[in-house]
Amino acid sequence: MAVLILLLLVLVLALGAALAVQSAPQVPVTPATPLLVLGCPHGWVGYNGVCFYFSRDYSTWEQGQERCFELGASLAIAKDEEAMDLLFRLRGNGDFWLGLRRRGERLQWGDGSSYSSRVPVLGNSDCVYLAERRFKSDNCSSERPYVCSKAQAPL
Repeated sequence: MAVLILLLLVLVLALGAALAVQSAPQVPVTPATPLLVLGCPHGWVGYNGVCFYFSRDYSTWEQGQERCFELGASLAIAKDEEAMDLLFRLRGNGDFWLGLRRRGERLQWGDGSSYSSRVPVLGNSDCVYLAERRFKSDNCSSERPYVCSKAQAPL
């Protein structure tokens, strides 16, 4: 039921944004000015002030981080349970690198904050990826798609 309500809310917001964009003066879109949808670039998903991008290409953890930086983002940081739940729902059948990595005995997000979720991370490898309803760790040189995140642009 909560998922249905969230979906309806997103659709209403998207419709409102589409109507606002349609009535706003048109600015030419160039490669330097990407089209924003609800404050996120085309192809990104916005949630609670954060934009997420699910890649289709495969890379190591480090390469994923570099590619996210090229997009003005980082490998995804999802500190709250709602954001994690959204990522689990959006992942489809893929496993995606996240911005979570083991530093010694501790797991840390890319911004340096400690991992403090009830969602378990399975395995003892250094780099963490989004799997089916859980996080797993693997060797950082393994290749898989990745999820980027960045702050939503102001509307």
